[in-house]
Amino acid sequence: MVKFDLDFRIKVVTEYLSGVGSTSLARKYGISKEETILLWVSRFRKYGITGLKLKDQKPEYSSQFKVDVLNWRKQHQASLPVTALHFNLSSPSTIWQWEKRFEEQGIAGLERKRGKPKIMAKHKQTKPSKSRNNSSTADELKQLKQENLMLKIENEYLKKLDALAQKKSADKKSRK
Repeated sequence: MVKFDLDFRIKVVTEYLSGVGSTSLARKYGISKEETILLWVSRFRKYGITGLKLKDQKPEYSSQFKVDVLNWRKQHQASLPVTALHFNLSSPSTIWQWEKRFEEQGIAGLERKRGKPKIMAKHKQTKPSKSRNNSSTADELKQLKQENLMLKIENEYLKKLDALAQKKSADKKSRK
């Protein structure tokens, strides 16, 4: 994917706002999709110049944020681009990937860790000391709290999804 610098984006958006069509601009500047220009324009209208700046390569989002995004999209029946614009995400496909992972793996699919997993070396264990027991208990407690939080988030998401489905079916029945 070609990355366009800020000055170029500003130039294209300015031309679009002065009345040149997105298809013409895409052809003129060799931009493969006119939707790219329309995305820049909508980001500019909502966030100003800041909306045209390049984002960090791959920012980390919490699983709570991902659930919030998915809930908002479902509740508002919004398209991927509209949802991305609302949450200032650089790419609508990010949301699509989150939805796909959630459908396949549940809340655990949204808890994605980056990089290679750390391989734990096998160490000979001698007598466990009290500090080791305390730290392992603290680690286990921390892990259980995290798991509990993720289950609460998943439960909340599923409740909202169910309520939305019931609302849709009620709307269909009332239209008949």
